[in-house]
Amino acid sequence: MAQPMLLIIGLLLGYTLFHARFGFTSAFRRMTSVGNGQALRAHMLMLAVAVTLFAPILAYGTTFFGGDVSGYVSPLGVSLIVGSFMFGIGMQLGGGCASGTLYAVGGGRSVMFVTLLFFIIGSTIGAYHLPFWTEQMPSLAPVSLATSTGLGYGGAWLLSLAIFGAIAWITILIEKKKHLPRMAPLPTARGWKRLFKGSWPLFAAAIALAVLNALTLITRGQPWGIMSAFALWGSKAASLMGVDVASWGYWQGANGSRFAIFSVC
Repeated sequence: MAQPMLLIIGLLLGYTLFHARFGFTSAFRRMTSVGNGQALRAHMLMLAVAVTLFAPILAYGTTFFGGDVSGYVSPLGVSLIVGSFMFGIGMQLGGGCASGTLYAVGGGRSVMFVTLLFFIIGSTIGAYHLPFWTEQMPSLAPVSLATSTGLGYGGAWLLSLAIFGAIAWITILIEKKKHLPRMAPLPTARGWKRLFKGSWPLFAAAIALAVLNALTLITRGQPWGIMSAFALWGSKAASLMGVDVASWGYWQGANGSRFAIFSVC
């Protein structure tokens, strides 16, 4: 039952992103380029709702189907620093992040197929030499606010809310200083028709995405993830062409389960 449920959740995530035009890259672009923080505040709301739902799920430690639950807790190292700059440059050149590329393709923007193709190619190359970056390059130990600091899930939740609130407050101060106009509303329908036609409010979409992310966590034991799907698709294609992708470090050991899990993302 987990895979059909994840398929439905994935469709709902894409549907929400598309109708709200909810972009992750665009929010930071608007903030840094013109000082408009409306989209970034929607991000903070999404994260606040997500951690509120995640905390009890992670504390309880099990899924709908009895499996273990874990968040994405990874070390800070050279791989993250190099990868973040490469990813940021690529998002600007390609016109979208991972989720944005997928919902743009689903919405009919054929030009984004080029971005999607190179997302897959780049992710597959990354899967090939990932052990070099994660095992041979310097990195710090992973840190979880809940389990590594003594705060517990309750303390980590409160600290997270404080950080998100501070970021939202800073965006308001920047907007007041620059006297910026608000984002123009997108065309939309009225009443119940708005569910199927036109744009959704960013803050409503933020809440919906957080809830769907929590459902993903409690269904498959890990939060919503997208990039690993690109590595999966590319590795499957390489395998069909005779490449021994099963020998790559990315697909070995605990990561081997990703070869099946992320086919739904």
